[in-house]
Amino acid sequence: MTTPQPGRRRARLASLVLAAALGFTLASAPPSDATSPSPAPATAQPATPASVTLTSADVTATTLTLAGTVTNASTEPLTDVTVALWRSDALLRSPEAVSTALEAESTPAGTARVASPTNQFVLVGPDDALAPGASQPFSVSGTLAELGLTQTDATWWVGADATGRHGDGRRTALGQARTLATLPEGTVPVARIIEFSAPPRQLKQNLFTDEGLLADITDGRLAELMSVAEGGDSWVVDPSLLLELQDMADGYRVRGTSGSTTGTGAEEAAAWLARLDALTANGSRTLFGSPDLDTVSDLGDESLLAAIRSASEDDAADGLDPVTVVNRPDSAALALAGSLGRPVVAVDVPAPHVRIEVDGTRAIVAHSSALPAATSPLLPDTALNRRAARFATARAAGGEVRWVRTPDDIADASALPHGFRAAGLPEVGAAEPQPWQLPPLSVRTPALDAAHLATVHALRDRMELYGQAAPDAGVGTLADAQVARAASAWWVGRTDSLDAWLGALSERLDTPGRAIVSLDATQRFTMTGATSEFPVTVTNHLIDPVTIRLEAVSDNPQRIRLVAPDPVTIAPGASSTVLLGAESAGGGVVRASVHAQTVGGHRLTPDREIVVETTNFGTIGWVIVIVSGVVLVATTAHRIRQVRNRRKGEDG
Repeated sequence: MTTPQPGRRRARLASLVLAAALGFTLASAPPSDATSPSPAPATAQPATPASVTLTSADVTATTLTLAGTVTNASTEPLTDVTVALWRSDALLRSPEAVSTALEAESTPAGTARVASPTNQFVLVGPDDALAPGASQPFSVSGTLAELGLTQTDATWWVGADATGRHGDGRRTALGQARTLATLPEGTVPVARIIEFSAPPRQLKQNLFTDEGLLADITDGRLAELMSVAEGGDSWVVDPSLLLELQDMADGYRVRGTSGSTTGTGAEEAAAWLARLDALTANGSRTLFGSPDLDTVSDLGDESLLAAIRSASEDDAADGLDPVTVVNRPDSAALALAGSLGRPVVAVDVPAPHVRIEVDGTRAIVAHSSALPAATSPLLPDTALNRRAARFATARAAGGEVRWVRTPDDIADASALPHGFRAAGLPEVGAAEPQPWQLPPLSVRTPALDAAHLATVHALRDRMELYGQAAPDAGVGTLADAQVARAASAWWVGRTDSLDAWLGALSERLDTPGRAIVSLDATQRFTMTGATSEFPVTVTNHLIDPVTIRLEAVSDNPQRIRLVAPDPVTIAPGASSTVLLGAESAGGGVVRASVHAQTVGGHRLTPDREIVVETTNFGTIGWVIVIVSGVVLVATTAHRIRQVRNRRKGEDG
């Protein structure tokens, strides 16, 4: 999210976002007697003899003051130059009226208002001159009552008109400047929300791609955002960021070109987390990884959405209220955000309301805190006019949510003008939702496409199997988290960064050309007794220890039964001999198969076929031998008696 997180662009976005953004404005009212010429309504027009620029427009409970400069834009001196307050009495009250004004090419009819001396400023007297190219400042002011600025809950066009002598010496209009003035009826709530999130850098527990997050929390973007949030603003945090910082805080390593090195930011991570814990209770948690819901809805992959849901329920951000943040969404993405059962914040949609309802989905509207460029023909792109447009819309919408993601957003940190006050997200979000229709969106190319998604799914399967085989490696526990991070809005417009992160993740899981483990065993085994053991060699191809168990099956378990040993742990890159037991209940030859699997039952190797043969039957064998001997002795004795009896008969 942020400058690093661009989203969809909409037709006419430049002008509409300005109308939907919220900036500084003041107020004006019906004209009374004017002592200066009454020029025609201001329009976008060619260069005039003088360039009038407004630099400030301040309002208090009683006074309006405009200040600026007049520059001689001609090639001849300007004399007898005065500057007077100007305003139109046309009231701009609804969001639609303000939006229309911000796109108008001319102002409504109005007059230069001079009801007291301070309403007019003498820039150059009759005997003085403003040389070509020279500039002089001015300031005009008046009480709201004498200027007729008594109507509240409205916005008016106000400005300054410069008149004087130029060329032929006749008094004429020299130039003019316009801005918007707003006077709320009550106090308009303005919420500023600090978003804590960052591009994913974690590969597994205790291993990171680089030290970028350390730089971010020490003197980078997240450090600056934290300083602002400590001033009392509301904030949201991505659980993915919390998970990474919590992992850093207890020690970690950083991936390098040849192995890994010890990370140096454990103390800094712990300190940043402590500062977050110390913030006031104005915090919420976003979906894990700050997903690009436009991409998620376009891909329509249920397993991707399930991973985001699962990771978002992790206890890394336990105790914080959930919120779904969706950036520049289309209708499908906004509907998906609404289906997740959390309050929805739609950032940078060109809606002129603080809370909208689109096809049944309700959302709080927020805008990047950095003021958008002014695009009206009547409003030069100045800080004053950006603020004027922003606060005019805020009054009409009944509030504003400013979304702060970058130091550029922090730059707009000036005090709120009269009639506006700081508030929290719940208060601003309690406004009545207004029906609204999202405008058509231009086509964009997401970082996560179908091809990348297939890679992510393959990596997830690999991570899950890796985690089963090596439960202490810290890989399997992050399977859902890494899938969710692959859909992060941080990758939008940064496909190269996504490819680099996925490549680093794949490399950490890689065993080139090999399975996680391999198994070897003799093809034929001969038993020497009723029970016996034969060796099976298992080799670990990972850089982490694996825990496996053998699974063996005989095709005739009534004759020979194979007994698997207890699970064994094998060191990284090592081989281990595991003894597989066998119990015989009869002689002969049987066929069997053996394979390695995780303790949880996930197969790691194909079956290895073996032949088991018995040559000694133990106790049963001895019984057979003894019985055979007894039979032989009895038979022999019986035969001897028969021979003796026959001989006796012959002798007789």
